[in-house]
Amino acid sequence: MEILRDPDKRDRRAETAVFVVDGQPTLRAGLVSDLEGFDGIGPVESAGSVAEAWAHPALRETDVILLDATLGGAADFVSSVSELGDVSIVALAAEDQLDRAAALAEGGVVTVLTREDLTAERLGLTLRAVAAGATTMLAIWPGSARGVTAPPTASLTPGEQRVLALLAQGGPTPEIAEVLGYSERAVKNVLHAVVDKLGVRSRAQAVAHAVRDGLIY
Repeated sequence: MEILRDPDKRDRRAETAVFVVDGQPTLRAGLVSDLEGFDGIGPVESAGSVAEAWAHPALRETDVILLDATLGGAADFVSSVSELGDVSIVALAAEDQLDRAAALAEGGVVTVLTREDLTAERLGLTLRAVAAGATTMLAIWPGSARGVTAPPTASLTPGEQRVLALLAQGGPTPEIAEVLGYSERAVKNVLHAVVDKLGVRSRAQAVAHAVRDGLIY
């Protein structure tokens, strides 16, 4: 199914539009409520099935899709949406469903979150990191599925954690420096050290890695 998208929508809108596709009404409502409480995220729309999602006009303006990995048609949905090239997909599954979630990674899912370990803070930080460009990190909590495992957890200093947490909240370098009483150069040096320490290529990936491993909340 073809969806016409506006390639310049992110330039005109600072917030991250999220679409929740979850077959459990109570859990879906909770996810929407949590996400609506985060700065930098919105609007948040939802559907209870893949068919409902395709029919929803908001899907055309979505930055990140949070998808129940157990829904019927999830694999085809991921493949079709991924072809659009301007949307990221995060899968959500229970621990005993990780095999099904990991299989979606081949179609374009960039991150997998387990329901058991999910908190509102982790959810918000993960979606913002993915929207910021962390599209190469597959995060599965707490362990592995079909041979896909989370890399060993790196250790960050308290100062590095504070800087990265503020970055995850959308703070620019001057603002982070002001909040922490650092110079802008010091903030940049810390972020450079964190990127190297975590073995990633960008600040966005560093945020995704840190959220995945519980280094920041």
